[in-house]
Amino acid sequence: MPTQPNKNLDTFLNPHPDRDYIIEIECPEFTCLCPKTGQPDFATLSLEYVADRLCVELKSLKLYIWSYRNEGHFHEDVTNRILNDLVAVLHPRYLRLRAKFHVRGGLYTTVEVEHREPGWHSPPPPPAGLPREKQSLPDKHAMSMTAAPAKATRVQATLNPTIAPPPAAAATPTPTPPTPPAQVEAPAASTSDRFRMLRRTRRTDPQTTDAPAITEVAEPPKPPKPKVRVDGLFIGIDLGTTGCRVIAINAAGAVQAETSGPIPAPLKNDNQITQDPTLWWKAVSNCLQNLLQKIDPARVQAIAVDGTSGTLLLSDGKGNPVTPAIMYNDQRALEQATRIASLAGPLSGAHGATSSLAKLLWLHDRKIDKRAVHALHQADWISGRLTDNFGHSDYNNCLKLGFDADKMAWPKWINKLGIGVSLFPEVHMPGEMLGTVSAEIAKTFGIPDDTQVLTGTTDGVASFLAAGATEPGHGVTVLGTTLVLKLLSEKPVFSREHGIYSHRLGKHWLAGGASNSGGAVLLQYFKVEQMQEMTPLLDAEHFTGLDYYPLPDMGERFPINNPELAPRLEPLPGNSVTFFQGMLEGIGRIEAQGYELLEKLGAPALAAVYTTGGGTKNPVWGRIRERILRVKMEKARSEHAAYGAALIAAGIVAKTFQ
Repeated sequence: MPTQPNKNLDTFLNPHPDRDYIIEIECPEFTCLCPKTGQPDFATLSLEYVADRLCVELKSLKLYIWSYRNEGHFHEDVTNRILNDLVAVLHPRYLRLRAKFHVRGGLYTTVEVEHREPGWHSPPPPPAGLPREKQSLPDKHAMSMTAAPAKATRVQATLNPTIAPPPAAAATPTPTPPTPPAQVEAPAASTSDRFRMLRRTRRTDPQTTDAPAITEVAEPPKPPKPKVRVDGLFIGIDLGTTGCRVIAINAAGAVQAETSGPIPAPLKNDNQITQDPTLWWKAVSNCLQNLLQKIDPARVQAIAVDGTSGTLLLSDGKGNPVTPAIMYNDQRALEQATRIASLAGPLSGAHGATSSLAKLLWLHDRKIDKRAVHALHQADWISGRLTDNFGHSDYNNCLKLGFDADKMAWPKWINKLGIGVSLFPEVHMPGEMLGTVSAEIAKTFGIPDDTQVLTGTTDGVASFLAAGATEPGHGVTVLGTTLVLKLLSEKPVFSREHGIYSHRLGKHWLAGGASNSGGAVLLQYFKVEQMQEMTPLLDAEHFTGLDYYPLPDMGERFPINNPELAPRLEPLPGNSVTFFQGMLEGIGRIEAQGYELLEKLGAPALAAVYTTGGGTKNPVWGRIRERILRVKMEKARSEHAAYGAALIAAGIVAKTFQ
């Protein structure tokens, strides 16, 4: 363990996660500098918290506290900073921090801040000096909330002020919390009532009697209670265009195992692009079998799935596909997109020929198969295969189906399209429990029959979660088959003209878009081996001067929304290396144009970029992008969307970004 002051907070697993007990820690000698005078201010910090899965390691906490000695902060600011860091790392059920500062001249100021996990109903410990309320045992002990109360156990620790701190070291930046942002409820992986989620069912929007929607039910039925597995593992499944990846993590977010497998490429017929959904399940099944050979299947506790945004299929009531999957970049629904544009408001995510609503309307216009019962996205269908329960989705996937994530309802204008509302899925927040795996799945894969399946999200949102970006102005670029940009914003940004939409992420929004440019166009001209051979020959410090707009086919979504936009890859230089670099620069300029457009439309200015996807394997491309974007390139916590899905399964996303 380090011995110099630093901002890293180490943790260990809570040995008794099924019990509420209060941990008290006191640090008698906290020091920071007055930002006005530069003189030291001294304080006594009193911390008390109710742990969930993680507890803080005391020595790392001591070094963390010492790291503020040479930093200038106002009392209110530094107290909130410490609280935010502790909450980001520990995800406690409850945490209170009290800082009593001794200001020169005999003055004392006290700042007290607290964090309470949403849904945690047990009474928090009152401030020091007041009588302690007794806490009822949660119903996991088969007692009602009116049963005989039990006083919470207390564990006390004092950071020894007599041990001299090490010599002052240069202050390091406040750490980025380990996982990124979505307004999701804590998963039902916990058996305690404090994490029981409000179930959501269809309702009608106040402005309509037909539109499918969701609402909260005050007293929902309790979901099945899984066995508590302190060493539980959480699986994230990511489905892309040509591959599947599966990752297992523990409760602290550490990767325990991962595997991947191919999916045959979609079929193209002019502007129609389709894929057989059964190929997805075959890939998922193979990856799960391989993953479970690397871990103990009995430890699996929850699963979440992400998939491509805008990919849509119809299934019968048992989940059997009755249409091929119409892929995210399919451009067939041009006429339907025009009709939607005449009805939808400017803040709708259903604009454009690639939206799932345009595809559903295209199918409707051609007389939907009578067997069709559910309209499902890629992640929806795989989740249904795991639970044998179809007709459910999340509000990120449903954005392009027309769902209003701000009002949490289907808009009135959808009724005017004439599509039967019964086809629309029931919408949930990412991380909400859909159910447990079916008996067939439990038997096939050898996992517990109480393994939970939680609602997932889109691949773009999952990649953002995996990267580690957490502050407004943080962007995540996915360099995959396509180029996907996400920028964390305090408010939603929509622009039908530019193909921009915003996914809800707790109190924030992920503004962004997806370009058809990306790795797919590179693979049309070069094999992977060729690109690897040419990379050392690239000159990142000198641009080629080629003004390329690389696209794999006709049509673009973002930052230019034009289904008829043609690729621009001329003039051709005299050698392949220059041509390759010109394409990389072109994709980099599309990325920069996208972030600049988001800022122009109301999102914060780009402050830092995290990158995920296959393109991260090329460091020269990273340098080219850095020169074009002119911002710091941050190392992503994980490059895989499957890791973001696993964070949802583990409840880490819910706890960090409420």
